[in-house]
Amino acid sequence: MPVENIDKDKCIGCGTCIETCPMDVLRLDETSGQSKIVYPQDCQICHLCRIFCPEDAITISPVKYVRPMVGWG
Repeated sequence: MPVENIDKDKCIGCGTCIETCPMDVLRLDETSGQSKIVYPQDCQICHLCRIFCPEDAITISPVKYVRPMVGWG
């Protein structure tokens, strides 16, 4: 789960993170008017949501699993 948290105290509900996410991981919460994480398993760790967030409200966890390199031949 790479997208870890959206700080509700910092999020201003501008929707920039939603627009920049190529995997549609985030959505706008109708009740709070802020972004929320809906599909964390689809996150590709591109960091676009975090980079473009004007309030630095998004936390992305470090990758905990590194795929082993296997040599063939």
